[in-house]
Parts: sequence; C-alpha cells; structure tokens
Amino acid sequence: MSQLYTTPEVAKLTNIPESTIRSWLRRHPEVFQFEVHVVSDEHGVKLWTEAGIELLHSRRATKTATDDDANFDAESDAPDLLESLLEEDSQRLANEYYRQLPSRTLQRIKQMRFNPTPEQRKIVELSFRAAINAGTEHLLLPTYQPMLLEGGDETD
Repeated sequence: MSQLYTTPEVAKLTNIPESTIRSWLRRHPEVFQFEVHVVSDEHGVKLWTEAGIELLHSRRATKTATDDDANFDAESDAPDLLESLLEEDSQRLANEYYRQLPSRTLQRIKQMRFNPTPEQRKIVELSFRAAINAGTEHLLLPTYQPMLLEGGDETD
C-alpha cells in the first residue's frame, strides 16, 4: 500500500480542519470507503490513503463552490463542538449519578420505613411478610434483650 497519513497530517495537506475531516468521515460513511480511502492500524487509529486525500480535496472543492468559507467552517465545526460538550456533560452527569445513588437510595428506604405513602406501606408490609415467611425475621426485628431486675429475677 502507498503512503498513509494521520488525520492531523491530512488536515495540513488539504487545508481542511481536523474536526471537519472527522465529521465528514463520521457523517458520510458511504462516501469514504475503508481499505480504499481510510484504513485502521492495529490500535484503531484511522489513516488516510492517497485516494482518501484526493477525495477530501474534491469534497472541499465541491463544498467551497457552494458555500462561502466562513459559513462552511462554522457549520462543519458545530457538530463536533456540540458532540464534545455533550460527551463531557454526559460523563459528569453519569459520575455524579453513581456518587449520589447509594445515599439517595438509603434516604428513600428510610422514607419508606418511617413515612411511607400508602403504596410504599404495602410494599414494605409485603416485603416484611416475605422475609418472615422465609425465616429471616431475626434480620428485620430489633433484638430483644430482657432487662434483669436487681435480684436476677425476670419477673414483672
């Protein structure tokens, strides 16, 4: 195979922003054929062939003939910017969700035990009954230890 180029190298050669090249590749898989225009190395890095560079040049010429450069670059960069913001925010939200999940779940369990809605009361009652029927009442009920009177007698 002929010389292969990384996306940053292709961006310099074609004068097309890297984000635009990546966006085109992602949004138009029917145009860029793997093993013809783009190949992946053993690490999954996409490398461009000479044919791929020629295709990018022709695509750029077609786009610039129909769009002015200012609008073209702004429009092609917008999806990548939005995608990076969404990915970053989604990751932060997922992390925060899992950080708060245990304490939030415990709060809800306490609420169900001490101030349940009618539906929650029924759920708790059914759960307790099922546990008792399974022979695990000692896990649910507080441990009872009789108080001994001074004389060691347990009478009232």
